[in-house]
Amino acid sequence: MKPLTNASTLLDRIDHAIDGMIRSVTIQSPSVITITLSVQDKGREYDWINIAFEVSGIMDVQLVDESKLSFLDISEGISIIMDGHQAGIGIGRSSNINNLKDLPLYLLGDSIKYEELNFSE
Repeated sequence: MKPLTNASTLLDRIDHAIDGMIRSVTIQSPSVITITLSVQDKGREYDWINIAFEVSGIMDVQLVDESKLSFLDISEGISIIMDGHQAGIGIGRSSNINNLKDLPLYLLGDSIKYEELNFSE
């Protein structure tokens, strides 16, 4: 996993994960949660890849039951907000940490790492 230092560049490359798919949400520990998505990558001629985001130092979350993940609408894509000592990712569009908490699924912590993976279902 690499630290996410430039969220806007990554979001642009994966087109904010619009119409992507949520593959899993994994609670690694009480303070670390990973969300894995399938997205199209502009840098690879719109080939599908999986990308895992690991949020550490969890402060607040809104999760959905695993059996309902595939029904979660991701047509608006994802938001990644980095604001001072807070970093969050959510399903849907948001411009700040407070609005992130209005999304149906979000993870809010103190840092985000990511890893690009080969596509798999």
